[in-house]
Amino acid sequence: MTETERDVVELLSADHREFDRVFTELEGLMGRTGEDVLARKRALVDEVSIGLVKHSVAEETQVYPRVQDEVDAEEAERSKHEHDLAEETMKRLERLDPADEQYDVEIRTLIHEIRTHVEHEESRMFTELKATFDRAQLVEMARQVERVKAIAPTRPHPLVPNEGGIRTALGPVAALVDHLRDAVSGRGKQDT
Repeated sequence: MTETERDVVELLSADHREFDRVFTELEGLMGRTGEDVLARKRALVDEVSIGLVKHSVAEETQVYPRVQDEVDAEEAERSKHEHDLAEETMKRLERLDPADEQYDVEIRTLIHEIRTHVEHEESRMFTELKATFDRAQLVEMARQVERVKAIAPTRPHPLVPNEGGIRTALGPVAALVDHLRDAVSGRGKQDT
């Protein structure tokens, strides 16, 4: 371990900042139409959805089980529930056309869900993680999170329970299907 390696709190917080960057741009596009604007909204929603799904699966398989067992089981359950809500919203967004007026409504819902989740996670869970685990353990958790993110699904699967063991078992199959669908559709490959 080197001092320059990020720990899991730093890694997940960096993801949160990136999600918020995309949300800020999406907020600037709300209520606007036009072919270019609608295409940009779709590209941004795809980008943030891919990132959120990978981030969530990594947390659910590598972080929340440790939180549940060694920190605060209620906190882990709360976070999994918040992920469930966001996955359902992302699935609705995936099915909508950006020209549909409901699209902006769902974007606002997702932004609210994620910002609320991030605020709670950063103010409570991350503080507890830093108090419970030493730096070496937190850096190792970051490595595990990165490994999972590299092979995680890219689309929301709200019917798959947000349990570490189930996500670990089903993740590779879902990821393969998602990556194939993305390759065929070009999803996530737009210039963002």
